[in-house]
Amino acid sequence: MLCMPTSFCAAVVFCLLVSNVSAGELVLAENGQSAYKIVVADNASPSTKHGADELQMFFEQITGVKLPIVSDQQPQTAKEIILGENAHLKAISTPIDFAALGNEGYVIRTVGDSLVIAGGSLRGNMYGVYGLLEDHWSCRWFAPGASHIPKMPRLAINEIDDRQVPALEYRSLCIFKRSDGDWCARNRMNSSEALDEKHGGKVTFGDNFFCHTFAHLVPVDKYFDAHPEYFSLVGGTRRKVGTQLCCTNSDVIRICSEAIYKAMQAQPDATVFSVSQNDDVFPCECPNCQALVEQEGTQMAPVLHLVNCVAEAVEKDFPDKLVETLAYQWTRKPPKTMRPRPNVVVRLGSIECCFTHPLKTCDSEVNQRFRSDLEGWAKVSTRLWIWDYATDFMHYLLPFPNQRVRGPNIHFFIDNNVKGIFELDTYNTDDGELTALGGYITAKCLWNPNYDADLAMNEFLDGFYGKAATPIRAYLDLIHDRVERENIHVGIWAGAESPHLNEELLTKADQLWQQAEDLASGQPELLDRVQRSRMSVDYGIMERARLQVPQRSWPPASSNILERAGLQAKQKPPANEAFLQLAAARFKPFCDILDRSSIVRLHENIPTDKAAYRRDLAKELGIEEK
Repeated sequence: MLCMPTSFCAAVVFCLLVSNVSAGELVLAENGQSAYKIVVADNASPSTKHGADELQMFFEQITGVKLPIVSDQQPQTAKEIILGENAHLKAISTPIDFAALGNEGYVIRTVGDSLVIAGGSLRGNMYGVYGLLEDHWSCRWFAPGASHIPKMPRLAINEIDDRQVPALEYRSLCIFKRSDGDWCARNRMNSSEALDEKHGGKVTFGDNFFCHTFAHLVPVDKYFDAHPEYFSLVGGTRRKVGTQLCCTNSDVIRICSEAIYKAMQAQPDATVFSVSQNDDVFPCECPNCQALVEQEGTQMAPVLHLVNCVAEAVEKDFPDKLVETLAYQWTRKPPKTMRPRPNVVVRLGSIECCFTHPLKTCDSEVNQRFRSDLEGWAKVSTRLWIWDYATDFMHYLLPFPNQRVRGPNIHFFIDNNVKGIFELDTYNTDDGELTALGGYITAKCLWNPNYDADLAMNEFLDGFYGKAATPIRAYLDLIHDRVERENIHVGIWAGAESPHLNEELLTKADQLWQQAEDLASGQPELLDRVQRSRMSVDYGIMERARLQVPQRSWPPASSNILERAGLQAKQKPPANEAFLQLAAARFKPFCDILDRSSIVRLHENIPTDKAAYRRDLAKELGIEEK
């Protein structure tokens, strides 16, 4: 079921600022006065109590009135905001199917003069508070430290019967080096290291059991010398380096099952435990493994055999826990007849894909293959999750036109039976390329896949950049229109030589960002946001200018990255003097902002020495700093 209100009661968001009380209207606050109180059960869950605190705080910010939070053991009054299942809710006898709402669904309903927010005790009541604040009172939380809370001296609502149940059981946005638990909860994400008990906890992977766990389950150093048969047979030789497991070996199955069982015992709060391939190739070619491969038409078959065996070994004693595995690169193709057990999560990875066009319609060969695999897994897996990618991991700051695909791709996943999504974005540094914008759009669509992603973009731009929003939107349209118009496919290891960038585009982009800076001048906070965001275009100019310096080869980050990106070092094109002059003009402002930014990495796996980067860039571009 998609997360959509069953009734939005016309323009329920803003039934405000009218002079007379209309039929069915509840006036919650007016002229600094309110007769309402927030009612919570004494034994309410931590997240329900936190939701009450959040409602009290934001209600005061909106209206200037601080509502009291009272126990459901106090006498009932006519005007109450009833939060969660409690004695006062039972007294007004409004039917709510809590079982259908699950842990995270909720109902927002007017009943007489009372306003009811009730749902799952784990997170549903708290999410209901945020649903009221966001969907009905237009509160927005754009990024940690950046929000919009409207001021309404008169706060009134018409009749509401709003029921929401999330389409996804797992909504994870791996973004920001220092994630903010309140931001995640307010945007109704349910898996982040920053979420704690007051947020209703989170969907948690076991420690050391998030992904690529074969090496952890059956360590090479511990077992290889005595039992090489536990590891991949490749070309007639058991591999010790860059290996996988022999997934049909009975001892390997036993060792993995025992390890997962013990981990589940030791980590009762963890929900998911991964039994998944190492981040390498070289699957086992032994006769038993290859027999399964031939039978099922995929290298996933031996892995799924192992995973199913582990899942069967733990399901009786741990019925509430899940065993996860990756359908990733060489295991991505679904099997013909094998089926994951009900307690098995298959997490399908999109790492090879183009991210400048929606997966549903992109004509690139890699996306067509992924689309086929996704549709295949949708037919055979009852717990299908996605590991998706949302940034350029080779160049965290390089312009990456993927904002328009975020919403459509999430919707496409859910249309294909996906129950959970993990979005890997710029996770190990702040101030990446438009990270906050992408995070906001993604969060909106993970909770409600029918959310208008273009509306989310405009909401963010207006709320985050203020008067500077218009030229920034023009920049976003510029780079997205180009890849759509010219059908340019861009993956997650794009370099400055990628065809989605050229000197003409970057010059126009620079002009638009200069307009944004000019509009933000005199407003230090907005100006700082604009300048940090402008680093992306400046970085594109700098790295593209490197290619313009005559008789120099583009320096590869590493041969492995080049190979994965399908790139080769090549001679730089003839110099574009006008573009080099632009790079020289932007060098100092860019490097100065880079110095004060929170960036610690320009590349996923390589920490950035900002002083060295500046020095080397100046040398290559022939810039002398005083």
